[in-house]
Parts: sequence; structure tokens; C-alpha cells
Amino acid sequence: MSDLFFCPERWEPDPMISTNVAQRLSVKGFHGEPTDAWQLADWWYNWTTIQSKIPIEAGWLESGQEYRFCFWLNGGENDRYDEVCYLEIFGDNWEERLTFKLNRDFTAPLLEKNGWLLYAIPFVAPEATEALTLRFVACGAVCTIAGIPDMNIAACEALEPDARSFERPQRHNIVFPGGWEQPDPDALVLKTGKKTVHITKSTLKKAAIAAGAVAGTVLLGCLLRRKK
Repeated sequence: MSDLFFCPERWEPDPMISTNVAQRLSVKGFHGEPTDAWQLADWWYNWTTIQSKIPIEAGWLESGQEYRFCFWLNGGENDRYDEVCYLEIFGDNWEERLTFKLNRDFTAPLLEKNGWLLYAIPFVAPEATEALTLRFVACGAVCTIAGIPDMNIAACEALEPDARSFERPQRHNIVFPGGWEQPDPDALVLKTGKKTVHITKSTLKKAAIAAGAVAGTVLLGCLLRRKK
């Protein structure tokens, strides 16, 4: 099995998608150093797609051979649980595409490091086709995709992984300074279906004051009516 690597300079937004929100920029990677990356989508519902085409010919890809597509991904989830974040791989026929969901652990990463997830997606190069298309699709949540330093996947796989966190409403995302805000440890936790709501003491205090003010206004109104 051979490895293919995400190279930002070889990718571009899909011109057929009119709602694309994509930009190539430098971000702080898993190692804490600046790295070239693509950032896709927003927190609303603008479908965003970037793609890259690789010829299936000698020196590029071989039909019927096994490959792994390797990259780092950050984010790609929201707290509404309605985001889209996946990788498509296909030849000349889009209808015969492979789809790998990269959110909610549908496709397990190799490891997590400083909020980044390391992926190595296996696939077989299609036959009777001129080129292979790799495409990232995102909607409803910002996700950032970066390559493997020096194209050395073994060095990344040898990293000491961080403990996975499944308690947050979404994965770490670099668009939030310091990652997704951690809930107040003293907060009251309310669970409704799939969602978890954290109510802080200050919020409860403000609510109590507001409730008290409303109650006081109602009581004053009752007293005034009695005097009439």
C-alpha cells in the first residue's frame, strides 16, 4: 500500500459550487508551528468543496492498486449536531464515489494531537478511468485541513496521542482561541435529548434577579389594584 499526501497547493475550490467559503491560509498545526492549510465552510449552511485531480497513469497512480490518503484535520463539527464533513474519492463517475464521513467518529482517526486528528484513508484506485478526484465537502461547521510534514506519516503515527474527549458538543477547532470553551466546573448541567446545557452560577444569579424583579412588579401591581 502506498501513501498519498494532502498538498494544499494542489487543491482548489470546486467551481461548480456557488456557496463555497474556502481559503488557503497559514495556521498553527498539531506541532505548534505555522503550517499551510485550507479552511472550509462556516457556522451557517454554505456548502463548501475543495478538490484535487490526480492522473491515473505511470508515475502518478496505478489502476487497481491500494493507497492511503493522509492528512491532518481540525474541527468539522458544531454544537447543533447537523454538520457535514466528509471526503469523497472517485474516478470518472461521481455516482460510484467512496464517501468517508470525518465527523462524529464515523471514520476513526489514527490519533489526536493538540486538537488535530490524523487520518490515513485507505482506498483502491479505480480502473478504466483517466483521473482520480479527491474532494473534501463541509457545511455547518468550520474545518481545517493540513498536510503531513515532510510527507513522513510514520513520524506522525509515532506521536504520543492526546486523550480523546467525547464530552464537548463539538471537536476542538482552531477558529476558537484555545479550542472549544470548556464548561464551568461549578455549572449546573441540564441534558435534553442529545444536547447538554451548562448553566453557570452567574447566569443563575442573573435569572434569579430578573425573576425577582418580575415578581416584585407583579406584587406591586396587585397592591396598587387593591388600593383603588
